[in-house]
Amino acid sequence: MLIHLTPSFFLNYSNISVNLIDVEIPELGLHLHAERDITVRFPSPNKRLHYVCRKKGRKAIHGILLNTDTDMTDITVITRWAVQGEVSVHRVHMHIVGDDDAVTDVIHLWSGVFNTPFRDKTPAEARNWIPASCQPRLTVNAGDRPSAREPAIWRRADPAGIIRQQTEYYTAATVEPERLLSPVRSNNRLPALEDAFDCKVRECSDTLRVLYPFPGVTVCPLTEHEELIENDLKEIGKLDAFTSIIQPVLQEVRTVCPVFFTNTTNLMNYIRRFSTRFSALSDADQQFVEDQINQPLFQVSVS
Repeated sequence: MLIHLTPSFFLNYSNISVNLIDVEIPELGLHLHAERDITVRFPSPNKRLHYVCRKKGRKAIHGILLNTDTDMTDITVITRWAVQGEVSVHRVHMHIVGDDDAVTDVIHLWSGVFNTPFRDKTPAEARNWIPASCQPRLTVNAGDRPSAREPAIWRRADPAGIIRQQTEYYTAATVEPERLLSPVRSNNRLPALEDAFDCKVRECSDTLRVLYPFPGVTVCPLTEHEELIENDLKEIGKLDAFTSIIQPVLQEVRTVCPVFFTNTTNLMNYIRRFSTRFSALSDADQQFVEDQINQPLFQVSVS
């Protein structure tokens, strides 16, 4: 499978220094280092956009290309930048939809192309996305680039307001390989097939996977979910199960997982990795915890 990724940084300030450190994709065992494997260039007319590309030649290329040995549905892209000399981490949990043999995270490349075989591939949830604001991209602070995807993004900032951790859930669409590789004017800055990084897919226990096709994925505070579970179990007369089984497990992961992505394996991944109390439970109690943690959650909008 061909995977086209565009790790990038939107720098809106002339007095802020930004340098690429590395890009890591655990599901591929891939770790690309700045100025050895990859570099930053400026293929867009907007020179505030810093794009990662393969360190080869001098042409400014829009992103990197991966060539995997099998298809993928979920991938984690972790990009580290040095902002004002300190590390800022951008983590994108990418869910791939479609049945073509290539995928790109570039929103405008999903659109249909007139007078070609390429039809619209935009996922339903992305119909109203604006590429300039909804493309996964790190910024100096959250106000630099407000996005319609904010419900699926969470950030931590330092005392100066600089984002030091940004984690987001993102749906990407598959496309025809020819769409990425055809030498047409509109994509002459895309990476060539011969510049792809060859990768082997491997199992990764921390990969975020979507549990339900509906009702969608949003950021939820752990305390809010804990309160919901407590109220549900109280209503059916199982409050003791909450205080003796669920609550101790959630208390163990609260520091490393203050928020999580709903309707995914995100929270259970943290529990399996960091909760010794969960590991010590019986199989039946572990299943009880998982059933409570993984219940579908809906986002309610009031207008």
